[in-house]
Amino acid sequence: MKRWVLVAAMLTTVAFGFRLFLALHLPNDDDDDGRFYSQIARNLLDHRGYSGETEEPFVPTYVRVPGYPFFLAGVYSIFGRDNDKAVRIIQVLLDTATCWLVALLALAWVPPDSSREKRRRVMLIALALAAICPFNAIYVSTILTETWATLLVVALMLLCTTALKGSTKAKPLIWFSGGVIGGMATMFRPDCAIFSAAVGAMLLINGARRIIIRKSETDRPKLSVIFATTVVSIVSLCVGFALALAPWTIRNERVFGIFQPVAPKFANMPNEFVPLGYISWLRTWVDDERYVAPVEDTIGLYPIDIDEVPDSAFDSPAERERIKELLDRYNNPPKLESINADDEPSEIVLPTMSPEIDSVFRDIAAERVARHPFRYYVLLPMERAGSLWFDTHSQYYPFQGEIFPLEDLDTDHHQQYWLSLFSGLTWFYTIAGLAGAFVLWKSKSARRWVLLLALSILPRLAFLAAQEHPEARYTVEFFPIVAAAGSIALAGLSIPAFLRRKPLVNAK
Repeated sequence: MKRWVLVAAMLTTVAFGFRLFLALHLPNDDDDDGRFYSQIARNLLDHRGYSGETEEPFVPTYVRVPGYPFFLAGVYSIFGRDNDKAVRIIQVLLDTATCWLVALLALAWVPPDSSREKRRRVMLIALALAAICPFNAIYVSTILTETWATLLVVALMLLCTTALKGSTKAKPLIWFSGGVIGGMATMFRPDCAIFSAAVGAMLLINGARRIIIRKSETDRPKLSVIFATTVVSIVSLCVGFALALAPWTIRNERVFGIFQPVAPKFANMPNEFVPLGYISWLRTWVDDERYVAPVEDTIGLYPIDIDEVPDSAFDSPAERERIKELLDRYNNPPKLESINADDEPSEIVLPTMSPEIDSVFRDIAAERVARHPFRYYVLLPMERAGSLWFDTHSQYYPFQGEIFPLEDLDTDHHQQYWLSLFSGLTWFYTIAGLAGAFVLWKSKSARRWVLLLALSILPRLAFLAAQEHPEARYTVEFFPIVAAAGSIALAGLSIPAFLRRKPLVNAK
């Protein structure tokens, strides 16, 4: 037992030390989202308003949910204004705690007929997989929501597992707590609501399964009891979730007069123009994150070069010419003259996606969908899903990038080594997770955890793959859950010699 405790302590130290190194030596303040979160936090402290403006008037906003800005404001108020170092150290502690939640989740998923020694091994392997995973660890060094979102998502999965295994009397309270946790995760990342929906679907399926099984078993609880328990659990989950979202929803109703329980999909304010036609066109061909920065993030800020657009975005040379003409109009809008204080004319020339240009992009997008519906509805989402999952997940490291094409690798940052390692780790966690799912499926009593795993990953991955901006950082919340499943498969391998129990030798 002492050996297991020692290994657990060592792994916890590794998890903490790895993340502390990243937080102190690789801090990242370059992300626009991070700067916007910090600005909201400063306005909360200085002006008691939820605004992202840097100058008066500090117009209220709802383009970001409030979880992370309030966290930043709390840290700044205690440890000093703009003390991002304190933010990172707290995130180190949070992500280390997440490693233990992953270990507990894996332990809860172990088939009940497993030996005590195997259960310990599963827990330690899960702790190790979570501790060394570089995909999640790097976000402790950023001013972004991923650390909090991952913690709350894994906690939600653990609560769901506990509720499905627990006693009937405790279930409503656990499901209510799960709803609150899911709502809190949504207040950090809006698309985390899909995890709560997955938990609700799991609850419904579990109740239906129990009803079907009990129809032929008269000695078990009555169908009415099972039905009532399922309904009460669902209501508890929904109430907890709604309560977590209620303050933000009420605030938006009072300030803006609209029902907005989360952030808007396109991060736009009321009456703000959104180039939906252009976005629809992007959705007909963008299949990788490499295109997001040059063709979408630059809208309204920088020119868009037709050479940055791949051939797959055009079905014919004529269509390419149409797109080139539209981008030329976007890059070179009519010049507007303004008179400064010295009555000297100055030119304001910014790329502009006008409604007229946007409407033409909408027409082209509709034509492309009509010509190739299978490509649009099936092939492209599958390509985006593959790109999201099998990315190198090296964002915010000095060597971040994509492994292909190989000739573009930056040897000065040793991308040929680091990106190969990260790509290999992605495959390792994926294969281990699939193997763990297979092991769980073989145990009849543990099959429901395979369903929970699938419901937690596939719907949200499908949602992300349907968007025009397949950014891989949105998928990092999946890997701790995959690690929990993978540990169950890896626990079936041979035991390390220093953990084997030595046979007792009888004294003569």
